[in-house]
Amino acid sequence: MSKFLIDSTIWIEFFKGKNNTINDLVFPLIDEDKIYYNGVILSELLIGATNEKEFSFLESNFEGFRHLETDKTIFSKTAQMGFKLRRKGVILPLTDLIIAAHASHFGLTVVTADPHFKLIEKEVKLDLQFMSL
Repeated sequence: MSKFLIDSTIWIEFFKGKNNTINDLVFPLIDEDKIYYNGVILSELLIGATNEKEFSFLESNFEGFRHLETDKTIFSKTAQMGFKLRRKGVILPLTDLIIAAHASHFGLTVVTADPHFKLIEKEVKLDLQFMSL
């Protein structure tokens, strides 16, 4: 059974409700309880909220999904991944590396529109479903 870590780039489009391709992907995953998230993804979404009502709406929508804690193991994996990429001249945001480390550690597929993850996938083991927006 595949499990998915949906990046904020996809959630933003999903909550806009106008992209049928994304809706067709996400709604079945919600129904099948296959969605995971971490604090980075939720924080990115909440930071972008336009008002308190939207902030609360977004926050409450994640209560039914499986939350992944970022512990010492994840930070170690993040550092190793970032170190390996940096040695090859690829410098990426820490947020993306943490998301990739979670996905790699827990065997999750990252669903994203962020091209940074394509760079990560080239260098480390990462199951990626890239969506063009």
